[in-house]
Amino acid sequence: MKIIGQMGGKLNKRMLDFSSRERFKNFLKRLAERVKVAEGVDAIESILRCIYRNQPVSTKRISQYTKLPLPVVSKVRSILERSRILKRDEKGAVYTEYGKNLVENNLKFKMKMDLKCPTCKGRGIILDENFKNILRRHREYAKLRPKVNTRIDQSHATPETAVYRAAIMADRGDLEGKKVLFIGDDDLTSIPSAMTGFPEEVVVMDIDERLLNLIDEISKREGLNIETVKQDFREELDRKYWGRFDTVFTDPPYTLNGLKLFLSRGVEGLGEGDRGVLYLAFSHKPIEEYLEVQRIVNSMNFAIYELIPGFNIYEGSEIIGNTTFLARLVGKNLKKFKKEEIDLSKLYTGEVRPTLRYYRCLKCGRVYKVDGRNVVIEDLICECGGRKFKMVKREKVKNRN
Repeated sequence: MKIIGQMGGKLNKRMLDFSSRERFKNFLKRLAERVKVAEGVDAIESILRCIYRNQPVSTKRISQYTKLPLPVVSKVRSILERSRILKRDEKGAVYTEYGKNLVENNLKFKMKMDLKCPTCKGRGIILDENFKNILRRHREYAKLRPKVNTRIDQSHATPETAVYRAAIMADRGDLEGKKVLFIGDDDLTSIPSAMTGFPEEVVVMDIDERLLNLIDEISKREGLNIETVKQDFREELDRKYWGRFDTVFTDPPYTLNGLKLFLSRGVEGLGEGDRGVLYLAFSHKPIEEYLEVQRIVNSMNFAIYELIPGFNIYEGSEIIGNTTFLARLVGKNLKKFKKEEIDLSKLYTGEVRPTLRYYRCLKCGRVYKVDGRNVVIEDLICECGGRKFKMVKREKVKNRN
């Protein structure tokens, strides 16, 4: 299969004349347009700032730092290198002297290091010996997770993320003596939460029986007494669970309809007329979409009490920069969305933004087209027997019936 076009493309040579601040700003604008990043010039400046403060720094680290998709960061880095602003070091991207002068003169960069806590890495909490012990045990259980089903937007968070989630819920007083509901749990966050011995009750609901069976097995082995329920979240929860819980955790599909749906199921668990706490893991969004996220949250009578960017780290989820934020929502007189207010045909990212991806086999070089519906990367095996692939191109599908 022949691949059309290149990831970076060529910049007009006239753009390489950065003798004035206006020319440099115009270059950044053109660069943002070329890589089609929704955040525009702000995203490019964020990449440049990350490198300035952390050089040498890997593309993956830049992606996590800026909350931008890895393919976007990779394109920007390649173009900046061809423009002599950056150069490659064995440990990652670094500025050329020319590039350093450009950003210092035109963007007024001065801070040469980050001020984030190197111990907690911005999460705001650390693990004590109890949670470190839980992490050691949970790492082994995380290896048993079934293969992700990307058709329903599954993506495994790291074992460390699951334990840090349990730790922050415990720190905020949302585990001790509480009844806790997990609306979906492909990250197995319920396991370290129950391992603390703090909750009065832990219930996990998910549509994936593979996950539920694994949680049942671990729960029995560890004596955790976790209740599992097979649940299609397009349908209301069984009435016996309404208003039963104090704390809800959910990591829904990263679409607005997915957010409405999973939060609505959470409201059922908390009780519509009551006060409750809900932890939401969700992807970093361009400002226009994030404003809509806030409107959805507020319309349900939740307030965003805390939001920690980059709290959740995922294994291989390059399209979301491998990270999402964690928000602690506190609500009163809660409201849920009615069924007719949620478009169930646009719950998952593949339904909202259908995309074709092309992957090259690292063994023989053969290229395959993956549509995320009929063919997913998790199931792909090359004719040569290779199972490792690298994405070489993405293109949006304008019309999908």
